[in-house]
Amino acid sequence: MRISRAAAILSLILAPAVASAQTPTQSTTPTTTGWIDFGVRGTSLDGDGARYERYRDMGDGLFLETVRATQDRGDWLFSFFGDHVGRRDQRLTGRFDRPGTFKSYVQWDQIPMLMSRETRSLFRTTAPGVIEIDDSIQAQVQASSSALPGLFAANATQFDTKSRRHIFETGAQYLATPELALNFRVKHTDREGVIPYGGSFGHSSLVETPAPVNHRLTDVNAGAEYQAGDWLFRGGYLASVFHNEITTLTFDSPFRLDDTSSASSRGRLSLAPSSTYFAVNGLASVKLPYRSRATAYLSVGSLKDAGDPIMPQTANTATTGLLPLDRTTVEGEARTTSYNLGFTSRPTRQVDVNLKFRSYDYDNRTPEFAMVQRVAYDNSPSTVNPAVYTEPFGVTRRSFDADFRLTPAHAVTAGVGYTHLGEDRTHRIYESTSENIFRLTFDSVGTQWLTLRTKYEHSQKRGQGLDIELLEEVGEQTGMRHFDIAPRDRDRVTMIGTIVATDMLSLNGSVAAGKDDYIQSVFGLRDNSHRVYSAGFDVVPTNNASVHASYSYEKYNALSRSRQANPGVQFDDPSRNWATDSSDRAHSFFVNAEVLHVHEKVDLQFSYDYSRARATYEYITGAVANRTLPEEVVVTTTLPTPTQLPPTLSELHRAVANMTYWATPKLGLDVSYWYERYDVEDFTLDAQANQDLVRGNVVLLGYYYLPYTANTVWGRVIYRF
Repeated sequence: MRISRAAAILSLILAPAVASAQTPTQSTTPTTTGWIDFGVRGTSLDGDGARYERYRDMGDGLFLETVRATQDRGDWLFSFFGDHVGRRDQRLTGRFDRPGTFKSYVQWDQIPMLMSRETRSLFRTTAPGVIEIDDSIQAQVQASSSALPGLFAANATQFDTKSRRHIFETGAQYLATPELALNFRVKHTDREGVIPYGGSFGHSSLVETPAPVNHRLTDVNAGAEYQAGDWLFRGGYLASVFHNEITTLTFDSPFRLDDTSSASSRGRLSLAPSSTYFAVNGLASVKLPYRSRATAYLSVGSLKDAGDPIMPQTANTATTGLLPLDRTTVEGEARTTSYNLGFTSRPTRQVDVNLKFRSYDYDNRTPEFAMVQRVAYDNSPSTVNPAVYTEPFGVTRRSFDADFRLTPAHAVTAGVGYTHLGEDRTHRIYESTSENIFRLTFDSVGTQWLTLRTKYEHSQKRGQGLDIELLEEVGEQTGMRHFDIAPRDRDRVTMIGTIVATDMLSLNGSVAAGKDDYIQSVFGLRDNSHRVYSAGFDVVPTNNASVHASYSYEKYNALSRSRQANPGVQFDDPSRNWATDSSDRAHSFFVNAEVLHVHEKVDLQFSYDYSRARATYEYITGAVANRTLPEEVVVTTTLPTPTQLPPTLSELHRAVANMTYWATPKLGLDVSYWYERYDVEDFTLDAQANQDLVRGNVVLLGYYYLPYTANTVWGRVIYRF
């Protein structure tokens, strides 16, 4: 059995606390309770086993699945929790508390992420952030591009695309007095590995690369809370430090060895820069008459980059005439300010009032960066005249919520609500947007046989200060509206209900439906809608047996419009309009059954989960594609008949069967079986549709959606103490 260093580290960390916990303030006999789950397991895999493991370690052999231990020593309570101990996905937690005075915890968490075991590449790492291809391969492809597929097949190395996170977290709360509480929390995340990334050496070139991941994130929270009569005060400090060991990725071109003024043998991409964020916050809350309370919260923060150098304009050593950059570092800086105001009141048993106002301001203070020269695809530099300046995006968000609920009768509540959302953005086609949301709710809760919750929402989003010139400057159609800020009408309704038919049977169901209509978007996302239905039941024929089953159906539709046009006459030609009508449907079914204490010795459990998703993408020309606003104009299309894409399909089956035999009240013997099968047909990342990793100037890693079938058998011992 693999035992990680984390277990030893955690034991050392907890040793002083355990010693302290073992010195009670009064003489008492320690009481220890808990249980342990261990055994052996084996898995057979057919297909892409990476998707079966993904965020967990399913390796064969011995395992220590679960440890739970709690010891009561007078005034102190010590607890230890271990999951998947010794595995790559283990979590170890220790708690030591003195109820009413002090509580604390220490946690070590490991999260693996296995994306693929089938990826292949010509690249090899030669330095942090530098991946290269053997010079002889580059030279042969430079002499004859047709040699690349054979060279790739003969020389590409298969590797695991994976990363891992190690998370250490600790925190404590100390009640200094009944009125004063102090608390802190520290969380450190360490991530390493590789992920699929993309580079380019021209418009028709795509080179997937294994990009390195090696960064750290440390978050610190500390605060104090003081209560005096009807008043509550809280103050806090937040620090977040992100450090990336590798901020650029330099990679060889598979197509050439030598640099020229018109082509580069290397490419370079920027990765996430290091940064820091610090903030202070405070809260004040007061209790008012008529069961009311008013609350105010304020937070002020500062975000800065860590001074990493700006990446050079090109990796091409043959490029000449480069001018120095405007500055060598980003000097990125932003200030954040947020405040919340709240008021809640229940003046009578029949009336509830809830008011909230929230504001958030992201003030980007990064100095503008002047670009007087441009190096496109690592070719010769060209002069930019007039100079182009970077645009430090900023945003201010405000929201106001008002909800009024009336309870005219027992178990019946009706409500009305209003929300206003406002945003001011810099360097967007709309200077600001505002959205007004109206809602109605009706709930019936508290009766023995029925629980019902319903809500209807209608919203209107509008933009102010439209700047068409920004679209023209970047060469976009003036009828384009970016969907996140585009004017839109939205309607949504949800219903969730449960009926308790008898003492043994309950039924549940839900309905959700909605539609977004982008009323001014000639191009871009035009509308989308969704329908979601679910139904299920729970049967409990005896105290020892239960069955639960549910089914859900989801449907999503979206219509987008575009125009295939080059600059010039085509740019304004509506006969070149086309549209995409997408439809996604998903079915899900789940059943779970268990029977406990069969002949007082045996527990049986079974569950089965099935989901099926299908998506279609239909290309449209003609009347639908040529529809404009505010009127319809039908134009005969001049585009060729589109070739339709095949539908995508994915299915996932999961089944679990479990039997536990309790030889004694403390000792159980367990056998479990897991079954999982995944089938997929996808034209984008399907290995059947993309069999060749090298296609002309396209070189891929082979990270695909692959089918698999997995069977895992567990044999375990469960011991209670």
